[in-house]
Amino acid sequence: MRVRLSPRASAMFCCVPLALTQLSSAQLTLRGTVSAAESGEPLGFSIVTLYPGFGKRFTDARGGFSIDIAQPGTYVLSVRQIGYAPLDTQLVIAGDSATSVRIVLHHLAIDLPPVTISAGQCTNPGAPDSSDRTLRAVFDQLQESARRFELLADTYPFRYTLELTDRIVNQRGDTGPPVVRRLQFSSSDNRHHPYAVGRVVERAWGAWGSPDSVLVIHSAELEDLGNPDFVASHCFHLVGRDTIGGETLVRIDFEPATRIGSADMAGAAYLDSTTYELRYTTTSLTRPERSALLNVRAVSFRTRFRAIARNVSLQDSLSAITLYRFGQAPRIQTQRTVDVRFRRQAPPP
Repeated sequence: MRVRLSPRASAMFCCVPLALTQLSSAQLTLRGTVSAAESGEPLGFSIVTLYPGFGKRFTDARGGFSIDIAQPGTYVLSVRQIGYAPLDTQLVIAGDSATSVRIVLHHLAIDLPPVTISAGQCTNPGAPDSSDRTLRAVFDQLQESARRFELLADTYPFRYTLELTDRIVNQRGDTGPPVVRRLQFSSSDNRHHPYAVGRVVERAWGAWGSPDSVLVIHSAELEDLGNPDFVASHCFHLVGRDTIGGETLVRIDFEPATRIGSADMAGAAYLDSTTYELRYTTTSLTRPERSALLNVRAVSFRTRFRAIARNVSLQDSLSAITLYRFGQAPRIQTQRTVDVRFRRQAPPP
């Protein structure tokens, strides 16, 4: 999420057998189901894409999907579900027929490193090389979470309310009376202000306040972590297993390239060790002195996420601490998502 401040202040591809049946029909249609290999249970809310020419879509709650096709030919069906090995397979769609497919996905097993390995300076940013299969597998799951959030926002647009509480910490460590307010956002708001080098601290927009008097600081969320410019500007390092609040999670760190001279984001993403859903991020603002912020020494965030649809996460809460130079009192802001409302219909359970 973002915090407002005054200016002063490796995926593995599986060969899965397909059950193909040609059915008599006057219309070209591809129908199918997606299920788990281990249990046979349907994998609802999987993402299916047919190339070329067909966009991404979710399967229904029972793992089913149906795609109308304009003309016969050879297509590639891509199927993704977080926590499962992806599948891409070629299909030949014949004329005047319907094609039925049964997709079986295997649960993803990632052999995590037992210890933390220190990373060097980020001189070669971008997506991890496929030679490090474990890092690439975890990174791909993080990207899959980002794609799922983007598709949810497109398919099931929603609005949500953030409750913001600001406190100033005095010299005794006490906080004064909190300032509480509520701001409303839509799932598409942040798309107009994506991550960009040199724009991690920017003037406010929309519900955040007046651009003349308020600055907004980006912290790592799914829209950032899946942004191609963010990926191209950061290095990623797999720490392995880590614990937050007694929960064992998979931690992947990120840091900006050394060539970036402006304020940016460094931190970590914490994924569920079984489902690989995003649970937490921690973010620190690098080089705050090279931004529009005045007298700011450091800004750190900790964000917790929760599912608002099957395997799709949204910020649940955030805590941000801003430390200042020259004896100015620290500032603590907490954010809490108090309401999520889908505009048209809710996604399947």
